[in-house]
Amino acid sequence: MSSLRSIVTGAAVAILLTVSPLLQAAPAVRAVFTSTPPKIDGQVDTDEWAAAEVIDAFLQREPVEGAPASELTEVRILYDQDFLYFGFRCFDSEPDRITAKELARDADLSQDDRVQIIIETFLDRRNGYWFQIGPRGSIGDALVSDNGSRFNKQWDGLWAGRAQIRNDGWHAEVALPFKTLSFSPGQTTWGLKLLRHIKRKEERVDWPSGNLNTYTFQISDSGDLEGLEGISQGIGLDLRPYGLLGHDHYSEGDDEWVADAGLDLFYQLTPGLKAAVTLNTDFAETEVDSRRINLTRFPLFFPEKRDFFLDGSNYFTFGPTRNTLIPFFSRRLGLDSNGNPIPIIAGGKLTGQQGSWNLGIVDIVEDREGNPSNSFAARVTHNLFKQSSIGAILTSGNSLGDGNSSLIGADFKLASSEFRGNRNIELSLWGLKSFTEGLTGRDTAEGVQFLYPNDFLNLGAGFQQIEENFVAGIGFVPRSDIRESYVNARLGPRPGRAGIRQVYFGFDFDYITNLDNRLLTRQASFIPLQLRFDSGDTISTELTSQLEYLEEDFQIHPDHLIGSGQHEFHYYRAEFQTARRRNLWFSTGYRWGSFFDGRRTDSSASVGYKVAVPLYLEASYERNRVDLPDGAFTVNVSRLNANVLFSPDLTLYSFLQYDNLSKKMGWQSRFYWILKPGNEIILVWNSTWRDPLESVDLADCTLRFKINYNYRF
Repeated sequence: MSSLRSIVTGAAVAILLTVSPLLQAAPAVRAVFTSTPPKIDGQVDTDEWAAAEVIDAFLQREPVEGAPASELTEVRILYDQDFLYFGFRCFDSEPDRITAKELARDADLSQDDRVQIIIETFLDRRNGYWFQIGPRGSIGDALVSDNGSRFNKQWDGLWAGRAQIRNDGWHAEVALPFKTLSFSPGQTTWGLKLLRHIKRKEERVDWPSGNLNTYTFQISDSGDLEGLEGISQGIGLDLRPYGLLGHDHYSEGDDEWVADAGLDLFYQLTPGLKAAVTLNTDFAETEVDSRRINLTRFPLFFPEKRDFFLDGSNYFTFGPTRNTLIPFFSRRLGLDSNGNPIPIIAGGKLTGQQGSWNLGIVDIVEDREGNPSNSFAARVTHNLFKQSSIGAILTSGNSLGDGNSSLIGADFKLASSEFRGNRNIELSLWGLKSFTEGLTGRDTAEGVQFLYPNDFLNLGAGFQQIEENFVAGIGFVPRSDIRESYVNARLGPRPGRAGIRQVYFGFDFDYITNLDNRLLTRQASFIPLQLRFDSGDTISTELTSQLEYLEEDFQIHPDHLIGSGQHEFHYYRAEFQTARRRNLWFSTGYRWGSFFDGRRTDSSASVGYKVAVPLYLEASYERNRVDLPDGAFTVNVSRLNANVLFSPDLTLYSFLQYDNLSKKMGWQSRFYWILKPGNEIILVWNSTWRDPLESVDLADCTLRFKINYNYRF
């Protein structure tokens, strides 16, 4: 512990030395007011854009840090009382090589050419909105917080964008309603950062600066967007009713017809604080989770995907960035202790910021076994210096079992993005205490984490202790009664030759004991070589030595048991993936070595094929073979995606998956028709087959037809 105290003390001193650097003027651009707003059709060479200032001084982040962009990019910004408009002209010397495969809203554009906008409406250099659009008009958005270290891609705002591929490159237009954004009406300057990706070159260019040590969506190096006068959020009221019709078929009961309706209400209490109320909440359109093979003793982490909980979720983040302890995890709400959906009767939420204070409050009433059950969470943080903060959290509710449970906690973060010029550094400390019916004492959790997440040298180290009676009733804690120390390091030199973009070396080390200092887990992973090529292809290798002490027998498979006691084993892993920007791409991985008292061999393969722009197919297969003294077993998971993208507003997604452990095949198809932002028609089919190789009879299936509408005032 003395060495850990030395690390913490040294990190704190280093951060404190950089929290108040000399202020430098940010580059600025002025938004121009227009009385004739542009038609959002993907054409920027029209008269409406002629009066706007032109931003064209983009600099490379990769491949040559700080160099001028290899292709010219021009950005123009207009506004009226209701919208902020962006016009992009992305010139390209080889327009026939523009990478543009995606059409759908919120598609993964990481393998396409694209442009991105980051806006920080409160000019705090911490939190902001992120928007992107590709050459065929696929749009996406997210919330960015903690200066880019946290990124909520599941957030959906109401806005519009269109794009066209031209003979000299491609154009894009974006219209952002001021009613979609939280801001102070009297503040005429916002923060702004612009990005362009030229995928075939693996090139990213930024305005106003290009810096490899920044987080991908770092906000602190933004420029200023000036001149936003006379803009308004309206009265700040959104009403979103829905209507639903459906049919359920169950193998163990009669068919049922379903009809339902509900309402979400959003109101901007102040320019920075938004209240939300949900009545009779429905999540019919939520994407299903991918089935995953779990050969550990601990639960897997699955992310939140439901829009009501994702909106403003950045205001509830707490403590460390690792997913080993999350005091409030909204995915616990609306699910029973076995993970099955239960009705949400009503809920309320308050999120946003007021000055240097950030606030998140949520209260949900669920129908648990016919009785209303209440879950509550409140999170508050106060900004310190330029990028540091102090905060507290309170939760009440128990989705894990019977009995009341609540917790309180506090955290403190020191951070700077200007250490040694332009490097990131962060130190976090946190503590929690739970109060659970029937449990007394040994109910706290605390930890410290140090991060130095930069391009050439990426370091992390931390310590946490979770006592045996600590319960986060609406949180995620996969393992309690532990004392854990961890450290990881990566070196990432850029040789600049032979087509190699970056080479990685490094290690991860994790050491876990119980609170009586009995060793439970020791894992050391070494990365002898990882390569990222200029083409986007990657190769990675890893060697791992692991020790596990089982205090009791571990039922790893319904027919197989691993005995208690100490087990030490070693394994190796190799992976190769071609660039997913290609119309046909594939990846493969292989793991082999000892495993507890036996051996384990894993293999995986994925392939994706863009048949044409509207049709995309992707298949993946995972196979885990385990040989133990009491016998052997194999667990397989197969997945198939088939997506038809008629236009950015009309899409059909289909997803099938099968595993040989449950012997069930699941199928979900989701048809989306966006009439305009916020107004949607959705058709969702979910079904399950038992033993699909032996029978074609459906076990369970549901069909939902849903209409969402949005009234904005």
